[in-house]
Amino acid sequence: MARSGGFWAGIVFAGAAIGAVVGTAFFVANNHPVVHSDMCVVTGSDGDTYARTAEAANNAALVAAVGERRNLSTFGSTIGVAPAIQESGRRNLDYGDRDSLGLCQQRPSQGWGTVDEVTDPHYASLAFYWRLKKTDGWEDMRVTDAAQAVQRSGFPEAYEEHAAEGAAWAEAIRGDTPFAAIDCDLDSVEVPSTAKDFAARITADYGKGRYSVVVLARNERAVLLGVTADSGKANDLDAIANWSVAVADEEAVASVRLGDTEWLREQGIADAVTQEAFDGVRVGLVTSVED
Repeated sequence: MARSGGFWAGIVFAGAAIGAVVGTAFFVANNHPVVHSDMCVVTGSDGDTYARTAEAANNAALVAAVGERRNLSTFGSTIGVAPAIQESGRRNLDYGDRDSLGLCQQRPSQGWGTVDEVTDPHYASLAFYWRLKKTDGWEDMRVTDAAQAVQRSGFPEAYEEHAAEGAAWAEAIRGDTPFAAIDCDLDSVEVPSTAKDFAARITADYGKGRYSVVVLARNERAVLLGVTADSGKANDLDAIANWSVAVADEEAVASVRLGDTEWLREQGIADAVTQEAFDGVRVGLVTSVED
């Protein structure tokens, strides 16, 4: 099985003074392998924490970010995330009640789209928000009432049980809570990625014109990306930093740094030990793994 050698990849940009250097540190756990939980924990603005699988965290990041792509408020993203918790546990299911499918268990027979469409998380999220925006007064509703106006569930009050957790994920992905509001405990990367694919995922989730991605440095195993917010707002940097951790399992992210805080795969959140000149988010991406 292809793997990253049982190592953590901490990617450091050494700075322009000595040239663009990527140092990828590998810790090989041959004798005492560490087993990671593959779980992600989000901390809400009220300090409460919620744990979900890496798959669910990735999908929460997608749904919440698509809310921004649709120019909705953080509350709008909360309304999008909460039903996905209730309906599927934020998993893109290929089964459900009658013909319900996907993250939000949308039914092709009820006009939500084709089977392929409703099982496409981006399509499903966009369709949900399109119907939400057509709902008069949704901004002043409870989460469960707004979600029910869209979903037409047989258990409408169940959405409210997930309102606080939905808000925690939405606040992190929209930058209302600072980095690092999300922490993921992940095994080493098994499937590598590319700078192009990572940038494409940002655009797919947040939309065009939100973020810019540049390559700061690279070596034969990894690439260090610099991500800046086109808005110039600090909270948008918090948003993309939190998002990068939430999607780390899916997108082969090894490290995320904003300011003096960094997240390292297989280690978690820590204070950064080196000074950095780049004014944005630095994302280390694994581009090659050992066989």
